[in-house]
Amino acid sequence: MNCVPWGQIEANHEKMLERKRLYKQYGYDQDASRKFIIEKCLPLEKPVLEIGTGKGGMTVLLAKNAGKVLTVDISAGEQEFARLNAAAEGVLDKIEFVVRDAADLPYPDKSFGTVVSVNAFHHFEQPFAVLAEMIRACAAKLVIADFNREGFEIIRQIHRDEGREHEEQCGDFSIVGEYLKEHNFVVNRYEDHCQQVYVAQRGK
Repeated sequence: MNCVPWGQIEANHEKMLERKRLYKQYGYDQDASRKFIIEKCLPLEKPVLEIGTGKGGMTVLLAKNAGKVLTVDISAGEQEFARLNAAAEGVLDKIEFVVRDAADLPYPDKSFGTVVSVNAFHHFEQPFAVLAEMIRACAAKLVIADFNREGFEIIRQIHRDEGREHEEQCGDFSIVGEYLKEHNFVVNRYEDHCQQVYVAQRGK
C-alpha cells in the first residue's frame, strides 16, 4: 500500500469527502458524530482494538488519539478503502489491518485496553457472538455505538434514493447495555442526533 500512487490516494479521499457531504445534506454529519463518540471514550486505554473497520473513518480518528490501532474487518475490500483513507490522513503506519471474522478473535483474554466498534453491530450475522469476543478481549474499556432510529432512517433513505437497500441483520442493539452489565461492566449510555453509544468500564 505504501507504493500506491498519491493520485489514487487523493482520488479516494475526494470520493470520501463527497460521501460525507451527501450524508450531511440528509442530516447525518459523520465528522460530528465521530467526534461525539471519541470524546465519550477518551482517554483510550492502550492497546486499542477496533471491530469493524469499514472504510476507516473511525479507525483514522482512533489512530490520531491512541497512536496505534489494530483493526479487524471481515471484508478485505473495505479495508483497502480504509488503507487509502489512512494514507491520506497520514496515519497508515499507526494502523494494523487484520481480515477476520470478529466472532472468532485470535487474541488472548483481556489483551486490549480499549475495544471499540462503531456502526458495525447491525451488520454482524452473529452480533452477540462478536460482542462476547469484544468482552473477552477487553481489559478495561469497551465502546460500542450504532445508529439510533433517526440515524437508520437517514441511512435507509440515502440507499433508497440510490436504488439500493441498506443491509442490516437483526441484532437488538437496545439490550447491549444490559448485556454488558451482566458481564461485570459499569455502563454509560449516550445519544446524539444519529448515534447511540455505550461506554463500558470493566468492573474490578
